[in-house]
Amino acid sequence: MKVTFLDSGREPQCAPNPAYPKGMDVDLSFGGPHCLVMLPYPAPRCGAMVIECERCGLRNAVTVAGRPDDPRTVRMGCLSAPNLCH
Repeated sequence: MKVTFLDSGREPQCAPNPAYPKGMDVDLSFGGPHCLVMLPYPAPRCGAMVIECERCGLRNAVTVAGRPDDPRTVRMGCLSAPNLCH
């Protein structure tokens, strides 16, 4: 898996969500075969983390804000055999 940070150049403008003091686990698999990706946590500032499977080519992005409630993992649907993407 390749993870790329797209920097917006902005700092966060609002407080983090107190329900996620240790980050979020994002599920983009819709219940199907998937791979679990660890993200750099927390992000440096506002932007997006683009996650690309170098095996099957699937690409997803999640927004980040450089706060404690940033995504720390992404469960991503897999277009090849599950868990062989990384």
